[in-house]
Amino acid sequence: MTSRKTDATSPRRLSRRGFLKGLAGTGLAGSASLATGMFPSTAEGAGGSAPAPSGREAPGSDGPFATLIDISACVGCGACVQACRDRNAARHPEPQTPFPPMFPASVKAEDWSARRDVDDRLTPYNWLYIQSVAVEHDGRRADLNIPRRCLHCDNPPCANLCPWGAARREDSGTVSIDADICLGGAKCRTVCPWQIPQRQTGVGLYLDLLPRYAGNGVMYKCDRCADVVAHGGVPACIEACPNAVQSIGPRDTIITEARRLAAERGWHLYGLDENGGTSTIYLSPVPFADIQAALEASTEAAASAATLGPGRPHFRAVGDAMRGETMLAAALVTAPLAGAGAALLRVARGIGDMARAEPNGAETPGTPVCRLSTAGNCPTCPPRKAGDTTDTLAAASPSHPLRMARWLWIACTTVLGVTGMAQMPIAARYGIAAVPGLGWTADFYFTHLLHYAAAALLLALAAWLAVRAFAGPRIRRLFAAHRLSGGGTLRLWLVAALIVTGAMRVAKNLPGFDWGPMLTMYLDWTHLGLAGLLGIASLALALTGRSAWTMPVSEPRSAPASCSGRHREHPPRA
Repeated sequence: MTSRKTDATSPRRLSRRGFLKGLAGTGLAGSASLATGMFPSTAEGAGGSAPAPSGREAPGSDGPFATLIDISACVGCGACVQACRDRNAARHPEPQTPFPPMFPASVKAEDWSARRDVDDRLTPYNWLYIQSVAVEHDGRRADLNIPRRCLHCDNPPCANLCPWGAARREDSGTVSIDADICLGGAKCRTVCPWQIPQRQTGVGLYLDLLPRYAGNGVMYKCDRCADVVAHGGVPACIEACPNAVQSIGPRDTIITEARRLAAERGWHLYGLDENGGTSTIYLSPVPFADIQAALEASTEAAASAATLGPGRPHFRAVGDAMRGETMLAAALVTAPLAGAGAALLRVARGIGDMARAEPNGAETPGTPVCRLSTAGNCPTCPPRKAGDTTDTLAAASPSHPLRMARWLWIACTTVLGVTGMAQMPIAARYGIAAVPGLGWTADFYFTHLLHYAAAALLLALAAWLAVRAFAGPRIRRLFAAHRLSGGGTLRLWLVAALIVTGAMRVAKNLPGFDWGPMLTMYLDWTHLGLAGLLGIASLALALTGRSAWTMPVSEPRSAPASCSGRHREHPPRA
């Protein structure tokens, strides 16, 4: 999010040891006073309200941090909600009206500026709210009040898949959105398992770019008062809570304490493993499956005020949406190695054929033997009879491998182009996903996986072609008489730049890795621009009949008289 000044009155520092001492001393005393009194407490006799534990304060140098939320201690007073509003009021959106008309007309604005007081769900003006529900458990009723906001995932899909780099995970463990960069495409909300971010139209960078055709505002959500925490303070919601519902501290310490409390009391945790792990852990005396069932039942029965739906997160079990990212990155690394290995096997076979054709290791002087194909027995072309010096392929011969490589190259680049564009939220906006058979273009996870698969195949193919060109005895001779054309050189540099920027983007998606918001934004834009340039260049060269990557040298090398025709192998065209 955009930067703000730190509240000078809020930061209070506490060391890791101080945090442990305060947490152990109080035993999260606030959690002992259950909202309903229906569940056994480990702190009976503690009296009325417990003093706020000092352990709720976070040190400024021991990140990343996590928060532990004991929902049994929340009475639903709303002090945290108001404190969040007050601290972040200066960052709430002030939209420009009237909103720019958008194309197509089916794209609707999301305007909360006239409903700023809504506090029963997440909105661009309300980043935290209290979700209340009555749960039946073991024959007893529990009225629970649950503070809901962003869970700040350890490997957040919103930050990994944002096409502009507007979302990022801070060193403190906080996941934030830079309002100065965000275009409001809402992809972060789509890929978020809880659909946390909320959009406000009429603000942000999109107004200065193409407001009619791209973008729709800015996405907003809790950033856990990141700037305050970075300077040793605590989030406003934690500081304002009279019952110490939330505690914040070093993530490992919070996780250890959450597990200890859950084991001692026989309670339940949520957020520890959901989506691969988050920095917000809920502690509850009621199983979260029962809470989810109660929320669903309440939503079905509610005539107006639903407890689930847009801006109202669920408590379902959530798998790790980015669990395959490391495996996909490994596939991209191993793909060119596999392609190079396959080509080396082919080259080794050609060398073996050459050795068998030349038992003495040398050619007989003056003997006209064609060497454009490997030693009279090309391993990829039709076999030749002894003394056959022609260099043409029979009409019935099988397809040449480089001809297949050409079409495979075209197929891979086409898939990469389509899936790359689909990574931006345009398929749903422009009705592409509504076309029968193209619904997958709006599935960001599927197009992300398909993009990786096509990239891996293309890298393997590129490595295969490179090894054949520079290590193969037959192809090396062919390249001695050819050089890259101007169009081939241009496309080669564009492909190389795409590989570099793509590799940097893949690295950014790995757990614990981040290039920073500005570099990520420029990286994404550069990658997109290079892909567009490659497509335009390839199309222009094809239309002008100059799509060949190579061309003969001006002075071709001398060849045996019986081998005047060149071998029909050629690099792929795209």
